[in-house]
Amino acid sequence: MKNSLRLALLVFTATLTIAACGRTNVANDSTPSPAASAPAESPTTGASPSAPVPLPDGEASPEPSPQASAPANAGDGQTYRQAEGLFEISFPAGYTYRETDSTLTFASGDGGFGGVVEYGSAEGKRLTTQQLEDALKQGYEDRLEEVSWQDTQLQPDGSVRVDWIGRDKEGRDLDAISFIEQRGDTIFILNLFGVDKPYNDYNDAAEAIVGSYRVKQQ
Repeated sequence: MKNSLRLALLVFTATLTIAACGRTNVANDSTPSPAASAPAESPTTGASPSAPVPLPDGEASPEPSPQASAPANAGDGQTYRQAEGLFEISFPAGYTYRETDSTLTFASGDGGFGGVVEYGSAEGKRLTTQQLEDALKQGYEDRLEEVSWQDTQLQPDGSVRVDWIGRDKEGRDLDAISFIEQRGDTIFILNLFGVDKPYNDYNDAAEAIVGSYRVKQQ
């Protein structure tokens, strides 16, 4: 399994094949979830003038590993648990999700909202919260046609929340919140996007998803 982290933007917009899947249990050794209300409307300056530290290098998305090649599953309130117990997350009814070896993508039934959990090795580096924020922002600036940073907040669980709006290379407008954190040698990113629709339209679902998100302490 490749452990290098990659920012797989908007892979959740791919066509998803629905398959039934049972509920899994929520672990007890995980961090509290961050907060996920709608993005702030006024921008905040939070970037450091120092050069960003890049996230672990990632190539083009590889083929899914055999254990992660199953079709997407209907959310229907189910909890997804990563095979190695690294994280858990739940989805409202009507959502679909798909896993690969280092990402979990999800989308609403109408395709107007979705996101991705990404995780990978920090390759022995210990990044500060500012370095994590800078790395996240640099990744999006490199991959999006346009991006505007709206707000940055340090969460009680130690993760960094970044609110932003942007446009991808295909011209889709994104209204988004991203969370990035490091636990041990693993970096986790949770991205949630409104796609050509306001994030606020899906705020209840977003709060439920983020409220269910648990990352394993390492």
